[in-house]
Amino acid sequence: MKPLLLTPLLLTLAGCTAAPLAPLPVWEGAPPAETLTLKPGQDPRGTINKQTHRADVFIPEFVVYPAAKPGAPLVIVCPGGGYGILAETHEGSEVAKRLNAFGSAAVVLKYRVPRRDPNKPWIVPVMDARETLRIVRARATEWNADPKKIGILGFSAGGNLAARVAYAPAAPDAPRPDFAVMVYPAYLFEKDKPDSVLREGPDGVVPPKGVKPVPAFFAHSADDPYPAEGSMAFAKLLKSMGGSAEVHVWAKGGHGWGASERCLAARRWTDLLGEWMKDQGLLQP
Repeated sequence: MKPLLLTPLLLTLAGCTAAPLAPLPVWEGAPPAETLTLKPGQDPRGTINKQTHRADVFIPEFVVYPAAKPGAPLVIVCPGGGYGILAETHEGSEVAKRLNAFGSAAVVLKYRVPRRDPNKPWIVPVMDARETLRIVRARATEWNADPKKIGILGFSAGGNLAARVAYAPAAPDAPRPDFAVMVYPAYLFEKDKPDSVLREGPDGVVPPKGVKPVPAFFAHSADDPYPAEGSMAFAKLLKSMGGSAEVHVWAKGGHGWGASERCLAARRWTDLLGEWMKDQGLLQP
């Protein structure tokens, strides 16, 4: 057997990845707008199924991965799972490690699932994400992060969640991130078909007029059943409203690749994200 050789990337990961801190609660006391009932003996923080996905979250939490140096950006990571479960390993902890490796702090959010409202499944997760954003901005310096460089990143349903927190119509005092990253975001279109249109109105993702959107980064695969045209259409809209957007679409990869070795997109998107964050002045070049 050949000895294991560490590549430069693995050496970087080994040297710059911080150990995660103990989970912190999103809410003090009972979370608001809860409509489901916890079963006797059930862990309110969720259970892990055979696919290592987290299900049945009643008490949302977040796990902090501090940056190695002060003044870093911090990214709130929202795993996907159709608003039904959380794919919290390859769309959560593994993502946080990669963000740490290029100098960013990270927070992995375990928002409430499954769907409380079958028709508007984002309502409770948006509450959890906004409260997390408020807490993180207030405590950023504790984790070597700059409170003016707080972003949100999501996958699939988590990408929809990131889009809603960053851009969708909300109360004037609703917290907004400083940038947003959407990886194969779902439900941006009214129907998940390439020729559909973006969801508008109070329950849509289209930003209100008169507000400059925060910078956006998109990563998608052309063969994803949740069409890449959604990412491209949303990016075009944000640019038309005075924002900026960068979109990367790979020919192959399908859906749900996260931070893994499954395909070229899964291996490369975080490198491109790091370069984009440098261009945005969020990371030191």
